[in-house]
Formats: sequence, structure tokens, C-alpha cells
Amino acid sequence: MQPVEERKRVKELIEGSTEAFEDLYHRYRPLIYTAIFKLIKSHELSQEIFQDVFVRIWNQRDRLDPDKSFKSYLYMIAQNLVYDHLRQLTANRKKLDMFKTYYIKTSGNDTENALDLKETQAYLDKILEQVPEKCRQVYILCKLEGRSYEDVSKLLNISIATVNSHIVKASRIIKKNWKSDYYTLILFFYIFK
Repeated sequence: MQPVEERKRVKELIEGSTEAFEDLYHRYRPLIYTAIFKLIKSHELSQEIFQDVFVRIWNQRDRLDPDKSFKSYLYMIAQNLVYDHLRQLTANRKKLDMFKTYYIKTSGNDTENALDLKETQAYLDKILEQVPEKCRQVYILCKLEGRSYEDVSKLLNISIATVNSHIVKASRIIKKNWKSDYYTLILFFYIFK
């Protein structure tokens, strides 16, 4: 994209143009997605991080400077999100090790484990009732059924950015309402992978 055209589209985006947003999204997707994938090596995670980049762009569009390189700004956001993900991954591995140690010490048998999982699923279902219907539907399709954001976008006839927004909103509600006990760790590793 030529600098003059980019500047024009960024100005339109700042004013709230969804058309400009979608144009920038589609033009920069191959470059930014590829850069993320080179660092993460996972298509699903790369897609999530890419979506997060553009959710941030939309939410912070009033802070954009049309006279600065939009592409460079996208790379910077993507890089920061990748580093955040990698830091969280390291922390999660430590938590997983702690959970495994705890679970091995406290679990009695397979029947008990199956009951624990059933209770956890029932608890999650109860919390999901508090999530708005559309967010819940998207969350179930993506996180519980394992469908890609793109598949859900096509299935529900909504944009990929909207799918991501629903996932973020549902995840916040679930995390906020989840009681803190060892089931939190089960939920964390089962649902928030």
C-alpha cells in the first residue's frame, strides 16, 4: 500500500470507518500473520494474536497517527502480543507443573477424576448461562468444539474480528465468575488453552 493511500485509510479508520478497517485488515493480514507465525509456529495461536492486533487497532483507533507508518505500528503491536503470549506460556507451564503435582497427590482413582471433570463441566455450564447468548454461542463453537475463528465467522455470518470480540467478552465473564479453587486450574488448562 502506498504511503498516501495508507494515510488516507488510517484517517478514515480514526473517524470510525469500518470499510477502512476491513481494507487495512485484509491488506496487512498476510504480512502480519506470517510474522506472527514465524515466532509462534501455530496457525491457531497466530490467528488469535492477529485478531487481537486488529481488535486493539479498532479499540484504539483514535490514538493512531496517520503520519506514521501503520505497518510498523502493526508489527510493534504484534511483536508485543507475541512476547506477552510467550511470557504467559512460561508462567502457565509452571502452573501446570504445580497442578500436576497437586493432582497426583490428591486424586484417588479414575472414578473420582471423572466426577471432578463432570462437576467442572456443570460449573462451567452454570457460568456460561451468565454470558450473553451470541457470545456464549461463539465461545462454545470456538473453545469447546474447537472450531476455527474463520469457520465460526462463516457459520454465523459475522466478521472474524467480531468472533474474537465475543471470545474476549465471554472469557472475561467466565474468569470473573469462576471461584478460586483447584478447579480453576482444570478450567485454565481445559478451556483457556
